[in-house]
Amino acid sequence: MLDTSSHEIKGEAVTIELPSLEEWPISHLRKACKKNKVKGYSKMSKDELVEAVRQLLRGLDNKKEELK
Repeated sequence: MLDTSSHEIKGEAVTIELPSLEEWPISHLRKACKKNKVKGYSKMSKDELVEAVRQLLRGLDNKKEELK
């Protein structure tokens, strides 16, 4: 249930399972890199794209930790 005054979801936790980055289509990996302004993403191999997205996610985790 959504509490509109605080914008928090209350109740049971919801688990969303996402495929591993290696399972993502190249088009999705490129889109993630494009939206996050990764330089040279259009010429990267799939392995390079996966690593670039991993680095983006690590950066988000680090920012999340800094906010705590």
